Amino acid sequence: MMASLKEVEEMMNCNSIQEMFLSLRQQEEKVTSDLDELLKNQAHLETKMRNLNQTLPQVTVVGKGCKILHNTIMNTNILAEKVSRKVRQLDTAKGRVDGCIKRVSDIIDLIKCCEGVQETLASDNYELAASHIQKYLLIDQQLISSIDADVDGSFLVLREAELRFVNNLHRSFDRAVKENMEDKVMRFTKLYPMVGRAEEGLAKLGNYLARKVAGKGQTHLAGILKTSKEDKRWSVMYADTLTRLFEDTARVVEGVLPLVEECYGEGSVERILCCIQDECVRQARATFTNFLQTRNVIDIASAINNSEQLEQEVKLDQILEEMVIMNSRTQLYRNFIRKRIQVDEWKGEIGLHELQQEAMGYFILLETNFMKQGIQKAVSLERREEKSLASSIVDDTCYVIQKSVQRAISSKNVDTTCAMINNAASILSVDVCKVLLDVIITGYPTSSSYSWNQQGTEEQMKEQREAFLTALNNARAIIENILKLAKGFEAKCEKNFTEEMMKKVHSCLSCLRDVQSDFSEVLRKGEASLCKVAVYSKLHPVVAEVTSTSHILSEDSFLSLQLEDPWLQEVVKMFGEVVVPLESLLHTEIYHSIVSTSISEMTEYLEKLVMMCSFSQLGGLMLERRLRFLSTYLSSLSRWSAREQFARLNYIALLLCAEQLSEVSEIFFISSPLSIQDVRKCLKLRTDFRREEIEKIIN
Repeated sequence: MMASLKEVEEMMNCNSIQEMFLSLRQQEEKVTSDLDELLKNQAHLETKMRNLNQTLPQVTVVGKGCKILHNTIMNTNILAEKVSRKVRQLDTAKGRVDGCIKRVSDIIDLIKCCEGVQETLASDNYELAASHIQKYLLIDQQLISSIDADVDGSFLVLREAELRFVNNLHRSFDRAVKENMEDKVMRFTKLYPMVGRAEEGLAKLGNYLARKVAGKGQTHLAGILKTSKEDKRWSVMYADTLTRLFEDTARVVEGVLPLVEECYGEGSVERILCCIQDECVRQARATFTNFLQTRNVIDIASAINNSEQLEQEVKLDQILEEMVIMNSRTQLYRNFIRKRIQVDEWKGEIGLHELQQEAMGYFILLETNFMKQGIQKAVSLERREEKSLASSIVDDTCYVIQKSVQRAISSKNVDTTCAMINNAASILSVDVCKVLLDVIITGYPTSSSYSWNQQGTEEQMKEQREAFLTALNNARAIIENILKLAKGFEAKCEKNFTEEMMKKVHSCLSCLRDVQSDFSEVLRKGEASLCKVAVYSKLHPVVAEVTSTSHILSEDSFLSLQLEDPWLQEVVKMFGEVVVPLESLLHTEIYHSIVSTSISEMTEYLEKLVMMCSFSQLGGLMLERRLRFLSTYLSSLSRWSAREQFARLNYIALLLCAEQLSEVSEIFFISSPLSIQDVRKCLKLRTDFRREEIEKIIN
């Protein structure tokens, strides 16, 4: 911004004048730059101006056209308002004419109704009488009376006729109900909403249908008393009774709902269903109560809860099968009602739901007891066939659990299914696992376990060995069966339950699969006991013989051992006589586990023994040869390679085979399983290596 005259006068020194000069100079340069920029665009601006001058005549023509269009639109608007005013006047007139026609029509209908209702009542023509009264009820009485006071008498006559018709309708409906004439009941039901008595009609219809369901239920229940025990359906007669009750109720629902929807509206459906459902629940509960008494379910449940012995043999299997059928039929009926009224939850279901919960409470108690009894029986009757590794307890236990859980699944109740899966897991973990663990704890017997002065000692030892090995095989087989059971239960549940319900089932199945860990622990203890008693006790003395001979070998000794190695032969013989025979006595997985464990034990023990010996280079070469042979031989016994278990020993042998210490540095850079201290200790086993040189190389 330029300085004012006053500011110029106040400048008293050269510096301020110099600053002002520079400022003015910058402003001048900026103005000059802006002018140059404008001059550069002069040609472009002139072109635009010429274009504007050329289009100006066209703009003038467009302006004139717009004015003409505006005038046309204004004239059209004025005409439209005039037409609209005329139309409104016509609509008003039409409305008045329609009103007059309706009032005339109402008066005519009133006269006809007044005349017709008398005739129809006299002739018991209920439909036509109801039609006349319906028309009368639709007439605006106050409006008609204000026009023609003479019609008041007609209204009075019709009101009296209405009351008389309703009274006749009530009597006729009650008579039809008493005579059980369903067609007439439905006929009269249709008339109630026509005469403005829909609530009364619904109440009467609901009571009739409830009585109908009650009659069916009582008839079916009475039929049970006539059923003899020789009847082939006696064991499921209550399930059949309940099924017939639900089928009859479903037929009643299917028959009446279309009429209710048509005459009373969809909003009345739920009210009618509540009347039917309440009576259905009462009859179902009566059937279930009779079932509990006849089948002695309450007494059985009490005895189970009090851990009492049942006085007589109870056929729990038949009772449980019948309970499952009863529950599945109840669930099927509930699904039908939900689908019919198109809702997921309905207050009318509460009664049946509570009945199901009570029934399933008894079912879970009895089914769990059945499962325990079945497993106890399987344990007491345990047997093993000659060519079988496992005993009957494996198949029998899994059969009982499979039967109980699948029966629970077929009840179509997810809570019951989850409860039985959890109970099965608990019984397996506590009862079955304990039986196997008790056998394992007794240990694998040897000759030193018995006194040879006792009679039958050899037979007892043989029996205990068989029991021990069978328990091991049983544990392994049950682990595999648990996986199969869980997979089978999951597949069956997916067919019976929704995706949301399956979340609960998956949680319970994971608990069932976790039971494997209990049996795996039994298996681990058994394998450890078997290895310690049967394998290690014979393995250690044979392997320990490696220290009884010198490993500082001459060439003749080395060649002699190559031709015949007594120690190696004894080790192979020991495995052939002690470990290999177990293959025919044990489950494949257990056998290979024992072989692997034995190899690990041998390599660890042999390493300790080797570290106690002294070696020459030829002794190291012989050790390497022995290890290579053993690794190959033992790998052939197991499904897994023994190379990893021999890794430390092979590395030790490699160090002991070194011709000179200078080679050790190259060997040490190979991925070493040994620490520096272990390498130093190994090299000191060589009698021809000086300790000072070893310390220099390994530092």
